[in-house]
Amino acid sequence: MRKSYLLIPLAMLVLLSFAGCDESLNPVKENDRFIYSIAGYLDSSADRQWIRVIHLQEETDTTGKGIDGTITLENLENGETSVLNDSLFQYSENLYAYNFWTEQNIEPRSTYRITAERSDGAMSSVTVEIPDTFKDPVYYPPAVPGDKGRLVIEGIDNLADASIRFKIRYNVAGFTLNQSIPIIADTISTAAGYYIPIAPNRIAQATEDLETVDIFDCELYVARAGEDWVDFPSIDRNLIALPEGISNVEQGTGYVIGVTSKRISYPSGSCSD
Repeated sequence: MRKSYLLIPLAMLVLLSFAGCDESLNPVKENDRFIYSIAGYLDSSADRQWIRVIHLQEETDTTGKGIDGTITLENLENGETSVLNDSLFQYSENLYAYNFWTEQNIEPRSTYRITAERSDGAMSSVTVEIPDTFKDPVYYPPAVPGDKGRLVIEGIDNLADASIRFKIRYNVAGFTLNQSIPIIADTISTAAGYYIPIAPNRIAQATEDLETVDIFDCELYVARAGEDWVDFPSIDRNLIALPEGISNVEQGTGYVIGVTSKRISYPSGSCSD
């Protein structure tokens, strides 16, 4: 089971894939309109893409045998296509879902289609446009003690995510986890773009309860979405939970967005290296 970063605002997309999956209250289980729930994002800067797919008419699979269907990703510009691999994730005692992944290259300013096709030919699909790349963000450390640093982001609209990312190594247990601290809520708009104040002890505050760990590979992550980006944090969650509340999936539910992202080093004093 692979633990991956989740963009915090984009993680709202994950809620769309779980909408209606409670077996006792499932409003879309017996239907011929909603076949699959597809949710997530395609990132042109990532080496591996992850998409959540749930078969809305099947019981929850806790065995790892797989869902009845094939998930494909197609570049509509050049026809390049790949079949996604599945990985079963457990989110709570009784909640399981499949994340599908591929290492197919995602190009900026291109259009992709994700298709989930059942063995009998029924399918759900979604078309995703990937935005252009953008200027590297710049981090300015605090000028004086007690001041905050600043992350400056210029030349983009539709800021989808900004976060501090780092890794934690648990020395006793001997394993490493990826961690993310959202900072997009602190964004301040300017005529040139955005800037985000960052307290130099932000990582230390988030990890103050942890003992015998190393913190390393600290970086700042910024993602730009395309024109069809929806500001999910501002939307009523009751609306998001409805099958047709917010979705760009044909014959299904959920939402998939395209992003480009940038990562820059974050020289935080909380980082071991």
